[in-house]
Amino acid sequence: MLKYLVFSIALCGFACNAFAEEMSLEDTIAEVNDSVIGIVADNAEKQALGAGIVLSEDGYVVTNAHVAENADKISIITTEDEQYDAKLIGTDAKTDIALLKVDNPHNFKPASFADSDLVRTGNSVFAIGNPFGLGNSVSLGIISAKERDIEKGPYDNFIQTDTAINQGNSGGPLFNTDGEVVGMNTAIFSTDGNNMGVGFSTPSNIVQWVVGELKKNGKVERGWIGVGVQKVRIENSEQKNNLVVTAMSEDSPAAKAGFKVGDILLKVGDMELTNPRMFSLQVSQMAPNTELPVIVLRDNQPQELKVTVALMPEEKELKSPKTEKGEPESSYRHKFGTEIKPLAMTVNYDENNQEVVVESVEEQSEAAAKGIREGDKFKTLNGHKIFGIEDLAVKIKEASAKGQVILQFVGEDGFDTITLNLKDDK
Repeated sequence: MLKYLVFSIALCGFACNAFAEEMSLEDTIAEVNDSVIGIVADNAEKQALGAGIVLSEDGYVVTNAHVAENADKISIITTEDEQYDAKLIGTDAKTDIALLKVDNPHNFKPASFADSDLVRTGNSVFAIGNPFGLGNSVSLGIISAKERDIEKGPYDNFIQTDTAINQGNSGGPLFNTDGEVVGMNTAIFSTDGNNMGVGFSTPSNIVQWVVGELKKNGKVERGWIGVGVQKVRIENSEQKNNLVVTAMSEDSPAAKAGFKVGDILLKVGDMELTNPRMFSLQVSQMAPNTELPVIVLRDNQPQELKVTVALMPEEKELKSPKTEKGEPESSYRHKFGTEIKPLAMTVNYDENNQEVVVESVEEQSEAAAKGIREGDKFKTLNGHKIFGIEDLAVKIKEASAKGQVILQFVGEDGFDTITLNLKDDK
């Protein structure tokens, strides 16, 4: 199972320090060690220990949201054993990132950041963190893979590494051999909570973008066009995979622009259109009011559209997604949530906890007979986490060929797994 760590990353100014090519690894580590600090977050119930990365000389530090959120007091400890109180500027649950600020710091040394898009599998990297509270410790490895989806959030795009990462490394940086941050250590795959050689880091480009949003707004404002997509292959296409629209929110920018469920995306601005997660990530980083030229394939004919990116609304504000025939997946907006006819229930999405909450279940339905009740919370559908109402609609659509779904949920009696036949929603 995945064990998520508490870490931080330090965002610096966007300039990178120059490291001489002949600088030894030992000298590089010594050069960057002071940019990694320890974090202690206290509340009435527990104490969280993690790491953070210095972003600027005036006291900005980035760390993992799990370290800092809900803390009554946050302390930062430098390599010189200097201790500072830190205030929380903002957090982003979808990327597990928190921005902290220290007043009047002394000799804060910012880290430098690399372009994580240029990272390649096999590159040598090293991590600095605070494993088991031992203080700044270094481990060495390579990048094992890129663009990993571990179902931690809707924008998963993790760098995988075999560098030793343990509890307490949370929020610590993953450096390249030039001493530049390429990622923020965020999770490990483990059966016992300790390192098994499979760790995951949030790419530095995502960290820098999120920190910029938190610094500017105290929260992350994401772009949104209101579609759910999945992969599709097109005969004679230049691309190995394309994306097809499988769900769309009513009154969304995409709906207003003339998108239809079933459209195959050939062009959306300058975005890559081969990976659903990367598409969602790219849209989310678009500024509201950005106008994107679009070409879709509809009935084997290209259609030109223009869509204007909007500010992503809260999930509870979204209207029902549409099916492939363009009809609303729900016949109406329930006063509590969205009616999902194939599951015979009405649900809402808890943005903070990233989980689907059941608001009502049809009497005499299979779901009711198998124990689904109001207040139950979906954990997975067909083994996958759910990241919003649109995502739920896409996953149900993907399962429609089999006619049933495997649903894991938590109710009054604890964790349970059931199989539900999909109800005809026509």
